Formats: sequence, structure tokens, C-alpha cells
Amino acid sequence: MLIRYFRSSFVSQYVLIVLLAIAMWLPAFMRPQPAVTPDGMNPLYAVLYPLFGFSALISVVLAFLLMLFTAFLINSILSQYQLIGRVSSMATFVFVVLMSLFPAQTMLYPLLLALPLILLATAFLFRMYESNDNELDIFNVAFLVSAASMLWFPLMSLIVWLYLALFIMRITNLRSWLIPVVGLFTPYLFLATWYFMKNELIAQSKAFYQHLNTFLQFPALPTIPEMVILGLLLLIILKAYNISYSSIVDNNISIRKRKAIMNALIFSSLPLLFFKGESNMQQLVLLVPAAVFMSFSYTFIKKFVRAQIFLFALILASLINHFLVFFR
Repeated sequence: MLIRYFRSSFVSQYVLIVLLAIAMWLPAFMRPQPAVTPDGMNPLYAVLYPLFGFSALISVVLAFLLMLFTAFLINSILSQYQLIGRVSSMATFVFVVLMSLFPAQTMLYPLLLALPLILLATAFLFRMYESNDNELDIFNVAFLVSAASMLWFPLMSLIVWLYLALFIMRITNLRSWLIPVVGLFTPYLFLATWYFMKNELIAQSKAFYQHLNTFLQFPALPTIPEMVILGLLLLIILKAYNISYSSIVDNNISIRKRKAIMNALIFSSLPLLFFKGESNMQQLVLLVPAAVFMSFSYTFIKKFVRAQIFLFALILASLINHFLVFFR
């Protein structure tokens, strides 16, 4: 059984995960797409772009390695905070699948670079409930959200996620609610200082404002293969969500708080779908809480057959969609 197999964490599990990732990314390696070009809204991405923008193949290889690193990172975080088993590779497997579903995901784009920062922010939020002194963690989360927004500016909206998390954990003192403002503006203060020293502050501010005026758009309609994949994914997530709140799972108070934090991330990441980008599939921060709830539910599920059928169908539909590129 595939789900039961990834409840363990041995070399064979990780070898299989890497082989699955290579299979899903194979069309991208054979026909590499160049990395997304920077605009005036992502200054940190613009700084990094020359390191990989000169070669489509190199950017795809870097994206693949970064995706695998992020998959191991989320597995480590969920294991540390008891959302999966201590010796489980479930989150690595689920994250690799979710971050490889569409061809637009198998290239380098700003959100992919920002995801490790979002996951580190998640780890800080997860530990805050069990800590008495949270002020440094609150600053760190706001700082990480701000740094992520330098890679892809719409991620600035995740500051709402931090305030919702503070409310969930009943941290209500005024000082704690002012700290995120400081953390949020600190990276941009350094950026403004850098532009000022280069005598570019006014020009960069004007360019930023011009991009901001044309930054919203309605999500593009998915293609038929994408609709099939999204439909299967929605069914899997809804079932995982149902299991995550059923009586068969461990529902101690710290686990409930962490699930509530993921719900807050779902809510605060929905507006990201309405920001301008090359593809809506490159804006799915929603896949982070989806991976958390899927991994959590697969850790406790007792009846595997139906869950595995849908999971196999999702992977198969994704593989077909990837290889359709050779027939277009």
C-alpha cells in the first residue's frame, strides 16, 4: 500500500520519491522553459535572476532541487510538531506530488523560491503556542513574510495570516500586535537604504507604483486537463480535511491550534489567485496547507483503498498532462 509505505522513513522511500519527482519533471528536463522574468515588484528575485536566467536547463534543474529541498523541509517541520509520525516520509511524498502537478510548476518562478521562507514562518508559528516569550518569533514571522514578498510581492498579504495566528493563540497584548509592523518594514527599510545609496530610490519607487496599478487580474480559466487534476485534488483535499477533524485523529490542543493556523493560511492565501502572474498554477500557496492536511490525514487513515485510488488517479492525470506537451 502506497500510503502505508510512506508512513516510514528509510532510504527506499526517499529513492522512490526522487524517482517519482524525476518522472513528473522529465518533460521539463527535455523541453526546459526559461525562468520567469522579474518585474518591478520582486526586487530580491531580480537580484537572483542573473544567477540562473541565462540558461533554461540550469533554471529547471535548480527549481527541481529547490522543490526537493522544500519537500524535505516541510516533512521535518511536520514531524517535529507531531502532525506526522516521527519516522515518516509522508509529507515529502505529498509535497513532491502537489508541487509537480502542472507543467507551469516544473520551472523556476518566484513563489518556488519563497516557499522555504513561508515554511520557516510556519515553523515559528507552530512553536509559539508552547512558548511563553513569543515576541522574537512574531518578529521573525513578519520578517520572513516581508522577505518572501521581495521574491513575489503579493505574499505581503500573508501578514493577515500572522495576525489571524495571533488571534488563534490568544496573544492579545498591544506590543505583540505592533511587532509585525516592525518586522514587515525592516527588509524594505534596508532595500530603500540601498536604493538611496545608489541614487535610485525615486526611480525604483515610480516603477514599483506603475506595476502596482496593473497588478490585479481575474484567474484564467484552466484547461480541460487542468480541470480534471484540480477536480481530483479538490476531492482529495476535502476528504483529508474531513479526516483531519474526525474522531480517529489525535486532537490535543496544540494539534488543534496548528490546524487552525493552516486554516488561517488558506484564508489569507486566497487573494493571491487574483494577482497578475504568468500562470495561476505558480500562485498556489494553498498547496502548503493542502499538503499539511493530506499528510496529517494519511498518517491516521485506516482504510486505504479509496484514498489510494484517488491518489493514483491524481498522479496519473498529472503525468499524462505533463507528457501531452510532446503532442502539442
